[in-house]
Amino acid sequence: MTRPADYSFTHRLRVRWMEVDAQQVVFNGHYLTYLDVAISEYWRAVGLPYPEGVRHEQGDIFVRRNTLEYHAPARLDDWLDIGVRCDRIGNSSITIAWAVWAQGRLLATGETVYVHTSLATGKSAPVPQTVRDQISAHAQGQPVHQVLCGAWSDMKTGARAVRTAVFVQEQAIDESDEWDDDDAAAIHAVASNLAGLPLATGRLIHAGLEPGHAKIGRMAVLRSARGVGLGDLVLLALMGQARQMGIKHLSLNAQVSAQAFYARHGFMPQGDEFDEVGIPHQRMVLTL
Repeated sequence: MTRPADYSFTHRLRVRWMEVDAQQVVFNGHYLTYLDVAISEYWRAVGLPYPEGVRHEQGDIFVRRNTLEYHAPARLDDWLDIGVRCDRIGNSSITIAWAVWAQGRLLATGETVYVHTSLATGKSAPVPQTVRDQISAHAQGQPVHQVLCGAWSDMKTGARAVRTAVFVQEQAIDESDEWDDDDAAAIHAVASNLAGLPLATGRLIHAGLEPGHAKIGRMAVLRSARGVGLGDLVLLALMGQARQMGIKHLSLNAQVSAQAFYARHGFMPQGDEFDEVGIPHQRMVLTL
């Protein structure tokens, strides 16, 4: 019997009106779309957010074959649980098994074969060991990310890559506003996958502040890597650094859209909202 417990990853989504026919049954072709959504989430959870995760190793992946079998229909407003697991990694192929349930009722099963290709040649190429390691770690329930803290001289390559992608390119903040003298004296945290691909960053400023105080800032997570807890890993790492230094009072200027994230970690708003680089911000504080 095919069970959700047989799959290392499950993604949930809801059947929409546009996906059903006149009988309110899901059109058969949509199952591959559901699978594509779930596979994207699987790669993100594995620590290989697409496309950065595979292109970091100068490669890409393409679908070679899809097979599926229908067992029962999905209907409008059903919540679908899509199970995904890696069944095999060959020389240049990755075989993914998947299944779909609605309220525990098996709807479809299938298999997708991907081929890993070289960006340089456009031809099939061996699956890198780093990709194999990420998939294996996830399948075994082991961490697929790591966080390192250090000085700007040691962390700037990763931190700069993430901050450029998020602040300069995505949020259109001028580079002259992004880079400042605080970087040199701050402690920086960078979260990466096991292969060293930087995915998130943040910094802890303590120089120039009154004793026992520090400020967290420049928190950023690559868009393709959001939703798997990397912001939490970076923030907790910086809070841990502050505790080791005997810091008792932390502050930060949160983008208002991220205020709830910091509130979950105990930060409280202080004062009124204000504009910084054209984005609404809220000062927040925490006593350690």
